[in-house]
Amino acid sequence: MRALRCAALFWAAAAPAAPLLPATPLEPAYHALLSGDRAGAWRQLDALGAALSSAAQRQAWLTLQRELASGQCGRDAPAAPPAWLGDLELDLIQRDIPLSRVYNIRLSGVSPRRDLSWSLRLPDGRELFAGAKTRYDGRQFELDSGDQAAALPPGVYRLTARSGGEIWRQDVSLPGMEARDWLRRDGRKLEPRPPAQPSACPRPWLEQALLTQPDFDLAWRQRRELGQPLRWPANPAGKKLWASVSLLRAEFRGPVAIRQIHRLAAPLEQF
Repeated sequence: MRALRCAALFWAAAAPAAPLLPATPLEPAYHALLSGDRAGAWRQLDALGAALSSAAQRQAWLTLQRELASGQCGRDAPAAPPAWLGDLELDLIQRDIPLSRVYNIRLSGVSPRRDLSWSLRLPDGRELFAGAKTRYDGRQFELDSGDQAAALPPGVYRLTARSGGEIWRQDVSLPGMEARDWLRRDGRKLEPRPPAQPSACPRPWLEQALLTQPDFDLAWRQRRELGQPLRWPANPAGKKLWASVSLLRAEFRGPVAIRQIHRLAAPLEQF
């Protein structure tokens, strides 16, 4: 926070005295944060993310995002879903499989409605939920983007929901997901390398899963805390099973849970 405060004060002090020094586009966000208006700083972060033109500005934007998230883990962001949407989770997933890496975004939540239509525009202009089918199980719903070769960039993501003639649209500043190495393999040994996490946020954790082949239906799942041994259930019948280990990191944007997930997957015998 001290470095961020010094940077903001530098710009505020230097601009009047040195007209040739360009003002940072993030100045309104710095001003809101230093004034104690954290919700206003989040709004400015969302509004200014698309206007940044240099690597230095984008890095400053990411630094400010981390600073805001360190306070209340993003729960003070002013996202406000309508009453017909609840328990929203947006997962940014990097999945590493032998000789390949893909990315995916999954959205889940609860709703009394079954006519939900979604779109998600990424900072690079991609529309990932176009044509995605929403799956329902009682009040719960889920949809995903399908596998993407390109990484999920940091920046402002625009989430839009349509239902019954109503529209909810929300911009959210996200850290993205690209070339993470939170899980490393050395032969069959797995080494977690969890990212730094603010104390206000949940501690990163692990999840194991087994899926049947060839349909990839979930057969078993187990949450593990970091440091716990990764044990797999017995497979006496010798079934062909696909295994995965995921390291999850969670933040929030208001009531919306944002989870970054690095997943390693391979046939069970490779674990």
